[in-house]
Amino acid sequence: MIRLIAIAGVVAMAAPVRAQNVECKKTETQAECHDRLQCKPNEEIGDCQKRLLACTADESLDDCKKRHGQASGGGGGDRGGDRGGDRNDRDDRDGRDRGGDRNDRDDRDRGGDRGRRDDRDDSDRGGGRSDRDDGGRSGGGRRRAGGSGHSSFVANKTFGLGLELGEPDGLNGKYFLSPAGALDFGVGYIYDTYYYGDGFHIYADYLWHPISLASAPSFELPLYIGGGLRFWDFHYCIGNVCDYAGSSIGIRVPVGISFDFNNTPLDIFLQLVPTLDFVSGDYYNRFHDRNHFGIDGSVGLRVWFK
Repeated sequence: MIRLIAIAGVVAMAAPVRAQNVECKKTETQAECHDRLQCKPNEEIGDCQKRLLACTADESLDDCKKRHGQASGGGGGDRGGDRGGDRNDRDDRDGRDRGGDRNDRDDRDRGGDRGRRDDRDDSDRGGGRSDRDDGGRSGGGRRRAGGSGHSSFVANKTFGLGLELGEPDGLNGKYFLSPAGALDFGVGYIYDTYYYGDGFHIYADYLWHPISLASAPSFELPLYIGGGLRFWDFHYCIGNVCDYAGSSIGIRVPVGISFDFNNTPLDIFLQLVPTLDFVSGDYYNRFHDRNHFGIDGSVGLRVWFK
């Protein structure tokens, strides 16, 4: 009877021992392990483990752990759990990394596609602007395909020089300062067909080309309008005596059209120029005619050098 009671007591003590792992975990401190094992306040961890494992007095802690399977079984369970946790952590990290890489690749691919599309769009737009700008500044360059209807004018020439006939006769030059704006100037002579007489004439205008009235592969037909000044030193006759002189400074408002050829460095212009003169000199002293309004007309041909 006493032997049965002893065997039952050993079994009763062994059951909770197998159910409880006395090994301290790698993730916990000594104090946390002490609390988890419910050791006594002043009890060392080793003594607490021996007590929980019911080690014999002459048995070392390691031998006692081996006897109860703690070193391999219980501890192995912890290590297995640790390995499982590590494996899960690695799997999670790998999943996140693979997902992140995939997202990064997708973002880069989408961003690259957008960037390439944007570059192509910018290049197309920039190319169109470059073609217009280059055409506006280079001699003989093509501006655009021809078509009917009004459109903005873009010069494809820079500096031209030629002859002007009418009022006045002489040399004419034109220099484009921008694709649609130009400085126009002339030096020449106005003959006796004019209202005072004939004499030396010089002028300078700024011309603006707002629209092209016609556009074809071979030419443009821009309309222009402008403003400028002139100086005219003239002679006049009284009876048979033509030694009388006068001079004037006038305000010019030229309005005209120009046949501007695309493939040839030439243009032909036709213009009317309302003019308001302020007369001085002998003519004014004799006739007291201070102001005079008139309309000049001329046609010209220019050769463009660039």
